[in-house]
Amino acid sequence: MILNATMALWAAVTTIVYTLVIGSAVLFISLFSKTGRAPYTLGRLWAWLIIKTNRVKVRIQGLEKIEGKRSYVFISNHSSNLDPLAVAWKLPNPLRFIGKRSLEKIPLFGWAARRANVIFIDRSDSPKSIARINQAIKGLKDGISAYFFAEGTRNVGGELQAFKKGGVVLALKAKLPIVPITILDGHKLFPKRALHIKPGVMSVIVDEPIDTTPFTEEDRETVLEKVRSIIFQNLQRHGAAS
Repeated sequence: MILNATMALWAAVTTIVYTLVIGSAVLFISLFSKTGRAPYTLGRLWAWLIIKTNRVKVRIQGLEKIEGKRSYVFISNHSSNLDPLAVAWKLPNPLRFIGKRSLEKIPLFGWAARRANVIFIDRSDSPKSIARINQAIKGLKDGISAYFFAEGTRNVGGELQAFKKGGVVLALKAKLPIVPITILDGHKLFPKRALHIKPGVMSVIVDEPIDTTPFTEEDRETVLEKVRSIIFQNLQRHGAAS
């Protein structure tokens, strides 16, 4: 009990310190970065510090399947708040995460994330969300890529939920390849509603990019099921699907 409380305090205090220091730097450097690459690089440092401080190791496989200078739409499962930190640290592409609007309201974090080009959407306001995503398409070039957690929120226990269509629709509109990403074991180290991060290993699997050029927006359900099937099979193969 005492150990868990100590670990929770350690995670909270160090994360707050990193957010204050690096968030302030992001706000400043974003004034001079037109592409958002510099603020994102600082965001990667923030992610790396939290992961390292809490003794989490991230293994990645399939990195050779993607190019750092090519833009993609990455779509993955989501079971832990460690997930975005792991992929930001390990993937070579500057990522524009799609996040829920409530995160934007967190002091400093929300401001810094917005400056680092996190795209916050309000799922209760579909027209405004679609407008924001359409605007984001214009910035997806030269390696800058979109990242969607397709379940829309963290699942419980790693059990894969239904996928939302936003990532697939964006990819079809932008004619960008979709890269299925499977994240394993994040929920074992930092599950939903947990207060402390356990040390351990989580894994990221990068699958072959799916060419979207043969498809239209009418094919979104077919493409969505293809992406979800790939991720589900990976989870099943590693004993993480139910």
